[in-house]
Amino acid sequence: MPSTATASLSPPSSRRKRAASAFELRVLPRDGLGYGVALYRLDATRGDSGPAGELVIRVWGDPLSGILDQVLAAIRRAGYRSTDLGAKRRAPFRIAEEDAVRLGLLFAALKPLRKHRRIEEVARAVASMEPEEAHYWFSKVTTGPEQGRVRRALRIMVSDE
Repeated sequence: MPSTATASLSPPSSRRKRAASAFELRVLPRDGLGYGVALYRLDATRGDSGPAGELVIRVWGDPLSGILDQVLAAIRRAGYRSTDLGAKRRAPFRIAEEDAVRLGLLFAALKPLRKHRRIEEVARAVASMEPEEAHYWFSKVTTGPEQGRVRRALRIMVSDE
């Protein structure tokens, strides 16, 4: 049975999330057109001393503006302020795995879409997925030779196409 003194010595949860995160969200400035964001998977064995990480997916424009509230919510859960997200930001956001998986899934499913109705439908469907289901689809849409077909199948499954 842990004592209360031991419990008070543990770091705040937001600091723990940042330190244990294997994903980063980076801001991509876009020549006067605002910014985009990119999700990177970090090599957990190398930690902060390793290479820049593996690009999972990036998104900008209409798909990003359609889910900006979800991006900001993930950033806030990681211990950052909403106002930290902007075109001038250079430091990456370390985010929790579950948030990274949902954002990556959203980015992959929404990237080719332009209609706001469809963007909202897909975003609602991804938000309502159980964590296991989101991890399954994330692995399918980010790895393997059939990524494009799987992304399209996901969009068809969750929205009226």
